[in-house]
Amino acid sequence: MSALRYRLGQGVVIALLSALITACSVFAPLYDRAMQQAATAVTLEKAPSVERNLQLFGPTVEFLLQRTSPASLEQQFPARSLFHDPVMGRNAVTELDLGPESASTPRGGLWWREGQCDHIRITTGTCPDGAREILVTENEAEVYGLEVGRTVHAPGTESLLDENLQRAPTPVVAFEVVGTYLADDEAWWLGLRLEGVAGIAAGSTAQHDVWLTDESTFGGATPLLDSEAAWAGSRLRTEMVGVDELTALGDDLGTLRTRVERAEGERDLSEDSIAWTVTSLPELADGVETQIEQSRTMVPLLLLQLGLLGLIVLWMMMLAATDQRRPDVVVARLRGRGTAGARSLLLGELLPAVLVGVVPGVAVALLASTLARAHSLPGEPPFELPQGTVVSGSVAVAALVLVSYAAVYRVAREPLSTLLHGTHRHRLGWMPGGGDAVAVAACGACVIAFVTGSLTGPIALAAPALLSALIGLVLAHLFTPLATRIGGTLLRRGQLRAGVSLLDASRSIAARRTVALVTVASALAVFSVCGLLVGERNRAVAAEQEAGAPLTAEIYGQNTTAINLESVRRVLGSLDPEGDRVTPVVRATSPGGGATTFAIEPQEFRRIALFGDGGPSAAQWQALENAEAREPVAIITTGPVLDEEPTIVGLDGVQQKGEEIADVDRVPGGGPDVALVDLTAAEKLATPDGDSTISLWFASEDHALLERVSAGLADEGIDVTTTRTLTDVRSDLDESVATWSLRLGVVVGLAAVVIAVLALSVLTATGWRTRARDLASLWLAGVNRRTVRRLPGGTQLLPVVLGVLAGAGAGVLATLLTLPDLPIFAVEPAVDAVNLSVPWAAVGLTTLGCLLVLSTAAVLLGRAVATAARLDRLRETA
Repeated sequence: MSALRYRLGQGVVIALLSALITACSVFAPLYDRAMQQAATAVTLEKAPSVERNLQLFGPTVEFLLQRTSPASLEQQFPARSLFHDPVMGRNAVTELDLGPESASTPRGGLWWREGQCDHIRITTGTCPDGAREILVTENEAEVYGLEVGRTVHAPGTESLLDENLQRAPTPVVAFEVVGTYLADDEAWWLGLRLEGVAGIAAGSTAQHDVWLTDESTFGGATPLLDSEAAWAGSRLRTEMVGVDELTALGDDLGTLRTRVERAEGERDLSEDSIAWTVTSLPELADGVETQIEQSRTMVPLLLLQLGLLGLIVLWMMMLAATDQRRPDVVVARLRGRGTAGARSLLLGELLPAVLVGVVPGVAVALLASTLARAHSLPGEPPFELPQGTVVSGSVAVAALVLVSYAAVYRVAREPLSTLLHGTHRHRLGWMPGGGDAVAVAACGACVIAFVTGSLTGPIALAAPALLSALIGLVLAHLFTPLATRIGGTLLRRGQLRAGVSLLDASRSIAARRTVALVTVASALAVFSVCGLLVGERNRAVAAEQEAGAPLTAEIYGQNTTAINLESVRRVLGSLDPEGDRVTPVVRATSPGGGATTFAIEPQEFRRIALFGDGGPSAAQWQALENAEAREPVAIITTGPVLDEEPTIVGLDGVQQKGEEIADVDRVPGGGPDVALVDLTAAEKLATPDGDSTISLWFASEDHALLERVSAGLADEGIDVTTTRTLTDVRSDLDESVATWSLRLGVVVGLAAVVIAVLALSVLTATGWRTRARDLASLWLAGVNRRTVRRLPGGTQLLPVVLGVLAGAGAGVLATLLTLPDLPIFAVEPAVDAVNLSVPWAAVGLTTLGCLLVLSTAAVLLGRAVATAARLDRLRETA
């Protein structure tokens, strides 16, 4: 180590490279684990309450002919520490008897839950504390006239047939309305919708809001109620659930669900049995696991290539360092220390510099992961040291030691006659040397195996880097004979500066190494940028497809869909008479599946919907708008999704014949099978029924306009239920492991360019004395000083330009080969609009950036060498 102080700069560079390689290896598992935790937090946060929590239902009274206790369900909750204390309850289905003058019998839920009145707002009356006392919503009290103190009737469950095949009369239960309430504390109710459906038909059945009652209603003299069952539910403690806990919980609940389904299928239910569960935690755990698999591809793919580039540069650095120490090896060999002693001498000087960089590398990885967790990843993932950190760090250290030993072994075993030449000779002809041939063959075999699909496992992740290394090695080998011939030709034609620059580059092993490493670095930069921008582009398109418009709002009202639509038109007509800023869209779907019908105002929809470049033509929109209200109705469909004689769902839910006037790749806001029809024509053919839904599509995220529209609709008795913006949808798509992994490419690309600049500095510093003497010789031979000063820049610049251009091509080729297998989305969108084309503008800008940075570095380093070219250098010995 003491000998290294005479070459302090070289030791610092070796330590920096070692630190970089170690940091890449250690950072990969740290960042991967942090992404897993972030994905878990985001998944649980965005999941609806009914999906991320757990509810257990007991058997219904129709099956057991007796009531069961929710206490038995509460005792069967898995992973109790991850849930809040379970809440017990009971529920049933009731039909509100409105008397003989009413044509409908609204149907809805009757619930009791522990502490329920603490989680609603009682507006009139009191909380039920006796049997068959109920609270109803303010909305229902107004719709059905259920004032406090009124008695309402609902039938109980039907009795079984007796031995005479006779059925006893269905008992009627009298309930007393003791108050009204408004829903509150939505999270506590675990997705149960308490209000908002009274007076609205679900198909042909009218509905009433949830009635809340006392526990004593489900016992004593109260007859058995329709679908009555025990219930227990609890909210997940999301702050205590990490990726490991979610995975284990998903497995436990999956096992519980399988057991419940088996018992139900075998009709083996008892009063302590769980009849069914309500949760999506197993599916949420599977979704996180899918993202974990994605991270195991993307993060190693990027960081492994950067680490491989670092190893290549370190290898070149060690070759240069050992070549400089040939005289030391000669002295050691002549003193009888042999090749083993020579190896010990070199390793004793170089290996400490390599190992010194390991600790800073680990520190840099820890710091980078801390910054990523704090500023790049959502959900505040905790600091963890996964087992893979030690493994990857150990592999990095082993690789560093192996590269050092291989470089030392190469010099220590050479014959004395070769060592006395001072530098290692390289071939100037077309035939490659043994080492070059082996390297090219190895890289070529890996690339061919990758292209043919035969290469799997960890080595497959390095295939893009191996491809660029293959191109760089081949180009570096061809560079020497080509530069020699072209340089000689230019000299014979009198072009001194260009000819000497080429000849100087051809005889320099540093120029060949420059070509190879710049090719790899540029390829990595181009590949990283391509991956990032392709992902960004596809998520932008997917967000537009899913959102449909910059802002959408779902609405519902107490009246029929047809009446609500007229109200919507009146409001929109007063606020946006031209239809430039907001338009209604009516959707109709078939219960049996098939294409979804979008009834639209064609010209308004054309201006507002996010079609991008793939929408119908102006003539096709006009044809749709001018279509007559008759069958077959004119439609625009999403390609060949309908039969030769297409049928669509009318606004009344009845099939209609359609006539396709155009087809498009996709319809924003719709699924893979969508049919567009003119709203006016569709209304004339069929009156919208209760299953048709109305949404409002806005041309921009204009929340002020949304508020005015909402106020106008409220005056018409229509509420805006949910809104969604394009920004929100894009944010949801961006918060995924696939996105975080691809964005890591920006750092990788910048680091690759920095490594290339560092390598250029190392290669220049290694041979600057020899080149300075050569330049002084040219000066002494009569070449003017100005020309001599410009020669090093040209010599440095040529391999850099060649390497950058070759690297850009290699990066594009790696992109084409690799992108189809790279994850872009956490979950594949329903409509496939993926575009994996190369972003050529970004490729050009990245290539230009690499050229500017690396060419500037090469010219500046060349000028530094030229400055050192003085006549007194000729007195120095090699």
